[in-house]
Amino acid sequence: MAQWPWEYLFIALNSDLTTFYTPFWVVNLLLFIATIVVYAVATRGHRGRGALADEWEYLLWLGVSVFGLNLVYAAFQWYGLFPMLTTLVGLYFLRDTVVKRFPPLLAAEVDHDERLRARRQAKDGVEATIKRAKRRSSR
Repeated sequence: MAQWPWEYLFIALNSDLTTFYTPFWVVNLLLFIATIVVYAVATRGHRGRGALADEWEYLLWLGVSVFGLNLVYAAFQWYGLFPMLTTLVGLYFLRDTVVKRFPPLLAAEVDHDERLRARRQAKDGVEATIKRAKRRSSR
């Protein structure tokens, strides 16, 4: 190690950094592919419906953006500062999405569904749930 740790932030991201470069782009390529596969599997039955589908789409585009940008940084040998900042910001937004952004929307959607169900039951009335007695016909 001939340089201080912060000096590596301003070295081009290429094969000269062998202990970091190859694992970096391989992991980002695997995460890029995994993001797409997980989205395709998870949303198979939820396409275009509700907050859960919106959350999966948001996570897809966030993952594709972060991991795709890191692949571009590796391919075009950008300075090490850019991939590090992109990864940190991307991880922050992934955490923010799962912890803060969508849970209130998911809870509101469940509450809305419960209200609709209660409204339908009230509209149908109590008689819809009671089995009617068979009446004998008068002859």
